[in-house]
Amino acid sequence: MTWSAPTVERCRELAAAHAGLRAGWIPLLVRFTHEDKAAKGLRAFRDPDAPRQVPVHFTALELVQQERLVLLTGPRGSGKTSFARYLAAHLAGEVVGARDLDIAALTRDVPRNDEGRVETERWTLGPMAPVLATVPRMRTGDLPLDGLVTADEPTFMIVDAIDRARDDGPALLAALAALAGRHADLRVLVLGDADVCRGWTIPTGFKVHDLMPLPASQCGNRPANPGLNALGRALGVEGGTEAVVEAWIATARERGAAPGFLAPHLDARDLARRPLAEALDLFARDPIGAADTIRLLARRLRAGDKPIDDLLRGLVALDADTGLAGAVLAASILADEAGGRPPLAEAIAPSLLRIVEDGRLSLALREEAGRTLARWGDPRDLLALVEVPGGVFAMGSALHPNSAPAHRARVAPFRIGRYPVTNDIYRRFVQETDRRWRSVDGLQPERASAPAVDLTWRDARAFCDWLAARWRAEGRLGRGERVRLPTEPEWERAARGDRPDAPDAIVYAWQGGWAADRCNSEEAGLNDTCTVGLFPRGRSACGADDMCGQVWEWCTTLWGEDMGTPAFSYPYADDGREDPAAGPRVRRVLRGGCFSSGKEKACCTYRGSLEPDGFWRGNGFRIVVARDVN
Repeated sequence: MTWSAPTVERCRELAAAHAGLRAGWIPLLVRFTHEDKAAKGLRAFRDPDAPRQVPVHFTALELVQQERLVLLTGPRGSGKTSFARYLAAHLAGEVVGARDLDIAALTRDVPRNDEGRVETERWTLGPMAPVLATVPRMRTGDLPLDGLVTADEPTFMIVDAIDRARDDGPALLAALAALAGRHADLRVLVLGDADVCRGWTIPTGFKVHDLMPLPASQCGNRPANPGLNALGRALGVEGGTEAVVEAWIATARERGAAPGFLAPHLDARDLARRPLAEALDLFARDPIGAADTIRLLARRLRAGDKPIDDLLRGLVALDADTGLAGAVLAASILADEAGGRPPLAEAIAPSLLRIVEDGRLSLALREEAGRTLARWGDPRDLLALVEVPGGVFAMGSALHPNSAPAHRARVAPFRIGRYPVTNDIYRRFVQETDRRWRSVDGLQPERASAPAVDLTWRDARAFCDWLAARWRAEGRLGRGERVRLPTEPEWERAARGDRPDAPDAIVYAWQGGWAADRCNSEEAGLNDTCTVGLFPRGRSACGADDMCGQVWEWCTTLWGEDMGTPAFSYPYADDGREDPAAGPRVRRVLRGGCFSSGKEKACCTYRGSLEPDGFWRGNGFRIVVARDVN
């Protein structure tokens, strides 16, 4: 590859400026595992008798090579800026032929989990010219983005600290996506603070992933935060966060300005000596930016045996959405206390419920509110049913061969679960029946209101039988009614309602086309299930939540043995596809997509499938109550 003179000069400066990073670099992991990648598209099948799979995480270096547009987020001190400079320096070193600072030097052995699993990371894309830019020096309106990319040169653009753009962040991301659309040889990596970026609507094309704390095999006795870990090593301090902060303060005069990730720690130290009103005013002015400082302040007050109740009540009492954000923060501070539901929960829980039910605040804060509500006891009826009218409706789509042709189907009236069956409800079934459950986190209190997953088709059917017996004994089932999984037409009817056939458009549970923040799909960036009902704007016409995204939902309907092509194709017919006694090789239909499904699959018409004994953390189900027609 022959590089242009401006590119060589830029790379020479980058390599010289950041060459020293390699010596102290600690490779970073992301919250995305090999299992997550393998299971996209419902290709996962796990032996029920196999031992539990230990998660093996990708590194940040590997992840940015898998997609053209990546938004990598993390808290302060998570290593975002160091990773940006480390990668840019090695790419630049390759361009200028720097010794020991090239893409070959990116090869390292990296622990992949707390169990110490080690695998090698390496660069596989070949030489690329890096562009390293930092916000706010890089602004959409001020900078000719095309001028940063040289035609016919493969370029890797790295944009750091996009959170500093605040409200302009989504527009800058959109401009970068458009730039990549104009330059086929361009890849873009954007890095930013997780709390800020999760409040944005992320433009189509960007894949959002979070950096993880260092695993135990990397951090030893020092903090799991990479920035604090590195500072502790530089200071020769063994111990946690407070030990590192105090050691830095003791030597501050000799060491100059504090690293940026220490700012909240130093601010909290100062606020602990001041009136409480100053801390509340700081949060009111910048709820996102001040959250870490307030959290650290509470930790300092506790350490000094000072009460924190007034601080927490003050956060909840702030005006409008600021008070709702304050409630989330107050709840997270209380989460540090041992035990179940703390006394202050009575003052905070109503705000958390409002956040969840109304879809207020950013997804990140809604998700946190949902976890806390689950841990304290979710007051919603999570087995609530909604009425779905019978009749003829448009089913299928011409946009995918497995969902074609679009046709008319008929269903009788039925009721369907407003939410997918949740962990807490499924846990009761497991405890009463001693049925095996393979879920890694299904018993965690903060996951109680998330969908139950890692369930086979047979697990889901057994739950329906168990619930039917309970409800029949309680008089909650009418004469001739059963609890079961939905048929495929019932599921689609509940999801799309009376929406007409739209041959050229994907049909979603809400009116209109794709809209951000209406479902837990890949675009949401959670890469996991969340508390049910966090997306009220995505609710279907009949009142069912999470019909698109969240979890693939088992149906009674058969697919066939070939994963790629259904033996039971459309139009839907009474042709044996509802046979409950079909063999273990015959796949069953799954509908709705899950948290790792893109908007093309997290919709009302896409058909997935899996063997009845297969399971994965993206598979769940919801119930139907209907009269038995057999």
